[in-house]
Amino acid sequence: MAQRQEAAGIKRRIATHWLRHFFASAGLSKGVPVTDMAEWLGHRDPRITHQTYAHVMPDAPERLRSLLDAVFTMQTELNLPLEFEAVVEAA
Repeated sequence: MAQRQEAAGIKRRIATHWLRHFFASAGLSKGVPVTDMAEWLGHRDPRITHQTYAHVMPDAPERLRSLLDAVFTMQTELNLPLEFEAVVEAA
């Protein structure tokens, strides 16, 4: 083990793959969108990212519910950067 690692209290071997997994897990667990993380990781399809890291996002549905509750009860304001057009399906 390198002297600097010992001085920093790092006991495990830190490999680049471990850093990549840590980066993705930390970001996704704090709400970074899967689509953004997929792009940064170089995944062609965000489903790959979701399948690999879904275990770090178990509270995502509850976070969304809490956000929507706060918006609809006017406890928080939602500022969206884009204008959305209504999508109307042909009957």
